[in-house]
Amino acid sequence: MTLRSEELLSIISKPMPFGKYRGRPLLRLPMAYLCWLERKGWPAGALGAELALVYELKLNGVDQALYALLEQR
Repeated sequence: MTLRSEELLSIISKPMPFGKYRGRPLLRLPMAYLCWLERKGWPAGALGAELALVYELKLNGVDQALYALLEQR
């Protein structure tokens, strides 16, 4: 899967649509919450894929470089 920078920016800035962290950009979700979702099972559809991507970015430390992009938006 290849993402353009605009697509990645759209995903990381997308607000969480439900739960305790409703309204928070996906990139700003705590890793503990993403780990819980990963164990429980990702939601169906595009949101699940986006959350899994954010989880992988954070797991591999790539998220640190993305916070500046999030702030520019």
